This record gives sequence, C-alpha cells and structure tokens, in this order.
Amino acid sequence: MYLPKIREVKEALTSFFSKPYTTKFPAGGYKPEEQFRGFPRYHNEDCVGCGTCAQVCPPGAITVIDDLALKTRTLTINYNSCIHCGQCQEHCITEKGVILSNEYSFSIMDKKDPSVFENIKKDVLLCEVCGALIAPSDQLRWIRERLGAKAYAHPNFLLNIQRDFFELEPSVAKSRIRREDQIKEACPKCRNKIIVEDEFYAINR
Repeated sequence: MYLPKIREVKEALTSFFSKPYTTKFPAGGYKPEEQFRGFPRYHNEDCVGCGTCAQVCPPGAITVIDDLALKTRTLTINYNSCIHCGQCQEHCITEKGVILSNEYSFSIMDKKDPSVFENIKKDVLLCEVCGALIAPSDQLRWIRERLGAKAYAHPNFLLNIQRDFFELEPSVAKSRIRREDQIKEACPKCRNKIIVEDEFYAINR
C-alpha cells in the first residue's frame, strides 16, 4: 500500500522541479522543434513549376493555373486548407522547391487575406505547331541538366540550350507539317505527327 504513495510523491516532486512541457502561448511565443511541420514555402531558385506538389496535395490546398496568353504558370498555396502533411515536400522532384517551414499560426479576419496565400510564377513553353503547353522553362532546364550530353538528341532541349546564349525568333505555323518542323519546340502529340509525316509523306503522296 505504501509503494504507490511513494511513487506518486516522487513523480510530484520530479514534476515540481522540472521545466514545464507547455508554454504560455499566446501570451508567450512558442519555438517549434527543427522537425516541426509548419506551412510549406516555395523556393523560387529550386522550384521548377512542375506542379507535382498540387497533384499530391490531399486537401487540394495547392492549385496550378496556366495562362497561355502570358505564357506563365502560377502555383498557389492556400494556407486555409493546408493540413501540414508534408506530401508536397516529400514528392518535390528537385527536393528543394517547396519546404515546410516552422511557421504554424497566423491571425486574420478575412479568409481571402493575401497573407494566407503564397504564389510563385514560372514561364512556360508552348508548342510552336499547335500552341499547346509543353512545360515550364525551368523544368525543361532541370531535366536537361540531368540528362547531360544526351539532351542534345532532343530538339526541345537543343533549342532550350540555344536560348541560354541568344534569343530565337518564333516560328510561324504552316498549312501542313513539314520536315523543318523537327527543329521546333513541339508537344509530344505534334512531335509524333512530325516524325510520322516525315517518314511516310512520300509514300502517301
């Protein structure tokens, strides 16, 4: 009967002389641990705009909007819907484009307050044959760097390399696909049509 009492007294004394586990939040600030999962933040220099984060976001807090007229892609994080799951960071193809921060709380009066949204814009490339979206420029550059010398085998990457040194004149769409269209920035569908046309046009003519 005495042992439980002695244990309780020991726990009480230990707790009395120990540092409290809780904080005086919100009166006092709280410093999260290094592994704390707070709001995700984009890092422009490492984000390539691929949109993988939006595809894996469970609550749909990340949206991707492509503006073909301005040739831009806008990725937006809505912190009202974010559940801090970390899927965006885990599946980021560069592993550094979006990283969870230690920020965990904000006070707003309006759900549409700009402070609860984070945007990042990326330039995109359009197909010079049909005008469809190919990919963000930074994503193609990232893939090109990973491929190394093999990138020279694909016209899209070859043109992407040339743009690093000088500006290229945009091409004009022709009435039909021609062999010269092989050296154009083309989407997969048009690239397939170009190859088929080049290979079999003489047979079908």
